[in-house]
Amino acid sequence: MKGQVTDISPRGMSRRRFLDRLTTLTQALFVTSFTCSARLFAKTVNQLPVEKLKALIEDRVISRTDSNYEVVRQSSVWQMIKPDKFPALIVQARSVNEIIETIRYARESNKKISVRCGGHSYYSSFLQDDMVMLDLSYLQDISVDKKTGAARVQPAARSVDFLERIAEHGFCFPAAHCGNVPLGGFLLGGGLGWNGEAWGGISCFNIREVEVVTAQGELITADASRNADFYWAARGAGPDFFGVVTRFTLDLYKNPAVILTTTLVWDIGEAKTVADWLDKTVRQMPDNVETLLILADNPEQQQSGSDKICIVQASVFADTEEIARTALGPLSGDGIPDGWINKSELVPTPLADLYEWDDTAYPRLRWDVDALWSDDAPGELVGKLVDHVREMPSGKSSILLLWKPYTKELPDAAFSMIGSVYLACYAIWTSPEEDEINNHWVRKTMQLLEPHTKGHYINESNYVAIPSRRVNSFSRTNHRKLKYLALQHDPDNLFHTYIE
Repeated sequence: MKGQVTDISPRGMSRRRFLDRLTTLTQALFVTSFTCSARLFAKTVNQLPVEKLKALIEDRVISRTDSNYEVVRQSSVWQMIKPDKFPALIVQARSVNEIIETIRYARESNKKISVRCGGHSYYSSFLQDDMVMLDLSYLQDISVDKKTGAARVQPAARSVDFLERIAEHGFCFPAAHCGNVPLGGFLLGGGLGWNGEAWGGISCFNIREVEVVTAQGELITADASRNADFYWAARGAGPDFFGVVTRFTLDLYKNPAVILTTTLVWDIGEAKTVADWLDKTVRQMPDNVETLLILADNPEQQQSGSDKICIVQASVFADTEEIARTALGPLSGDGIPDGWINKSELVPTPLADLYEWDDTAYPRLRWDVDALWSDDAPGELVGKLVDHVREMPSGKSSILLLWKPYTKELPDAAFSMIGSVYLACYAIWTSPEEDEINNHWVRKTMQLLEPHTKGHYINESNYVAIPSRRVNSFSRTNHRKLKYLALQHDPDNLFHTYIE
């Protein structure tokens, strides 16, 4: 009956029954008390680490309940496609100590960590549901040791800022072609940089050492002789790296005194002929000439009458103008294919000018990208793409081929997939209503080239939607080694990776 008090006195019952009843009620009270205490304790444990973290990092720990969360989440993505992924916490670290504290928090809270350097990932792999997104974008310090010919640089330093700083000391480096790209993700994934073939090949091969915070929250230095597993993985593992790189030490090169660029343009109907000619020509040119073939829309269609064009652009990085002119000689005179519609030869192009041109090719719009390595004749690849490019749904899109990315034997590093030609497909558009047609165009590009595909490049392949892209960005042996090392050094799977 409501309001009735249970009588547990011994009146009207035996002593044994009274004791049994008392024991039952005591146990019930104990269980209730223990459950409430456990809930309170669990709540305290779950709240304490994040409050401690916020106290250490002040206003740079953003949770989903914070008013600025969505602004920070969306602005972390470089392009205009913002994945529907929602980290539990976004931590904007400014120091190694703050990175270590974030790792401790994640361990105490049983959360995984995703790492963002600068947000230039085409597929925003750092944006993951219910994880701690560790944002390194404040880590941009650059220092140069002129005596050793090396630079120490933090992961979020932009390529253009890095080159400007080291140029003050007479040095250069194969940094990213887009000046806004931070060095961290660029180097971890390999790096196809300026004048790469002459400056160490793939950019990550110029890493002398790295400072890394491990999954255990320890700061270590890794090179060929110390913590070699981390050094091996830092050169090419990309988003599967099992630590947080806080600083790179990089080998530098003498700043070129002269950079000249020759640009030739044909109607796209001549593209296969041009590719066949260029393949023979480029392989006879020195390593300090970087040569691209681009299939794209024609911004000057009314003047030339061609709506789609084939562009050849070659830049030479040299010590003297005479050396530069000689190197680009095969791209001028009577040897080039007939029918060109525009030509500019031997134009002085300091890196600042090259970056200005390249940055216009990387607008902050909507992007879909995929890429491949091939050992087949470039003319075969281009021949399959001519009609496909004519059907390109966006005039901002393009297909790029790079010759001779690296012709020497690869060193022992995670980066282990390469071909004689690199091809990348870039779809760029403005409206969400155009997503499907542009995504389809990229997929069809890769399908057309599947018979010619040797492997993929993790920095510019859609491994998020197509997991095989990631696997095929490594040799089989190196992929197995990467999986093994990740298990050894991050056994609790603290860091988000795409390793199966």
